[in-house]
Amino acid sequence: MSNDNLMGNRPSTSHTSGSENGNRRHLGCLKLIAICVASVVLLIVALVLLIDFTDSGDRVKKGVVDVVEAARGPGETPEPEVVERVVEKVVEKIVEVEKKEPLPSRYVDRRTVDTVELWNGLTVTSAVQTEQGELATVERDRDESFQLELELTLTIPKADTSLADLAKLNPDLPKQLPALERMLPTAKISPFYHALYEAKAKRVQQYLTRLDRILSRHNFYDCETMLELTHPDTGQRALLIQSEMDVVSDGSDGDRWPELDDYISMSDNYRYSTSYAWPKRTATPNPMLARTEASLKQKEARFSVAGLSIEENRQLRSDIEELTVAVGEMKARSFLIAEADPFIVLPLSMLGRMDETPFGPMIGDYAVVFYHGKAYPAIAGDAGPTFQVGEASLRLAKALNENAGVYTRPESDLKVTYLVFPQSAEKKKGPPDLEKWRETCARLLDGIGGLGEGYELHQWEDLISRKRAEKTPATANPPAPSPDSGGAPREVRPLPSGGTGGQ
Repeated sequence: MSNDNLMGNRPSTSHTSGSENGNRRHLGCLKLIAICVASVVLLIVALVLLIDFTDSGDRVKKGVVDVVEAARGPGETPEPEVVERVVEKVVEKIVEVEKKEPLPSRYVDRRTVDTVELWNGLTVTSAVQTEQGELATVERDRDESFQLELELTLTIPKADTSLADLAKLNPDLPKQLPALERMLPTAKISPFYHALYEAKAKRVQQYLTRLDRILSRHNFYDCETMLELTHPDTGQRALLIQSEMDVVSDGSDGDRWPELDDYISMSDNYRYSTSYAWPKRTATPNPMLARTEASLKQKEARFSVAGLSIEENRQLRSDIEELTVAVGEMKARSFLIAEADPFIVLPLSMLGRMDETPFGPMIGDYAVVFYHGKAYPAIAGDAGPTFQVGEASLRLAKALNENAGVYTRPESDLKVTYLVFPQSAEKKKGPPDLEKWRETCARLLDGIGGLGEGYELHQWEDLISRKRAEKTPATANPPAPSPDSGGAPREVRPLPSGGTGGQ
């Protein structure tokens, strides 16, 4: 075999080896490129993370800007380009379209009704009725065309006569007055109860068109019952009144209390006098005298001015007459002091009825007030409006509730029991003797069976004596004025029906 044949049949080893080397170099380049790309990506990610964590983005940006500006030179800083972009925001808005009533084609009778409750608790149901009339020129002159008809419905409550019902309001009462259970079967509803609610109804009718002065629901229903009690063994009489307690701050007495707190004397509805009064015993002036005399002089000076209207002259004349009486009474009389003396107030309509009923009370009668297991001795010391019951002095009110004040009731619910002993007043009136009042009330209570076991009458502290003792040095009262130095004592008139107490 020739060499040529041998050479021609052998594979070319050099060619094969060169091809393999080329493939290896190609793969190596691809790997190198991939590694470079990955490194660049990792570097970028690292820079991003570095900027995020170090907050250096702003500094880098600022550095780049500084380099660019330095390369450009001064005065070549371009103006920032303001790009405005209009953004449209679609908001859905629901508009409520008023639905108009169709126009009427003819007249139609109408009746509309509305019900509201006023500030004073009065429920008002109003109705408007329309009807076809004549021409407007005719109806304008006819009174019946445009008128208001008022009809008020009042429900008069029945009097409570049950011991169980009374015990719901004053749970301690059956135990405080054990003989009450024996007296109730023969007890009668007092005519004063019916007179009270009749006066209330008249008051409401009187001010029906003056809703700002009409009695409130609260003050209309201020009395649960009035019962005439008679003990079956002793024949002792007592008038039981179940009510709330309003506060009266009236009264003044220079002999016992020469100074009067302004928050009392300047309060609304304050009156210098009480129905219980007695002749002055010293020359110490009434604390309200100077103020009243100054007011009288002011009114007299104004009244002397010529050319005043008839209405103002009439009012001034009335004021002068009232102030003149007040000055005379202050100089001649002493009165109870609501801040110091425990007394209750009775409606004016209950007084002066002794000839009509043996249960008719009078000013000065002894009374006991029962509340929360306590029994407080007192007297009937003042007269109030005929349409209101359940009032007592500030001293008594604070005993029931220390938070009571001139404008704050100690008890607004009908939970206070007043027991009045009719015609038990002393014949001669004088300054309060609290210990004597307590002894007399105890004796009268014994006449109707006495207090139950574990109960006793409250012992009042004499605030006036304590106030005198606090003064140093103590000064004696000046001598009493001679009969010729002042006006003759005059009977104190009871408060008018519009006196103390709210509507």
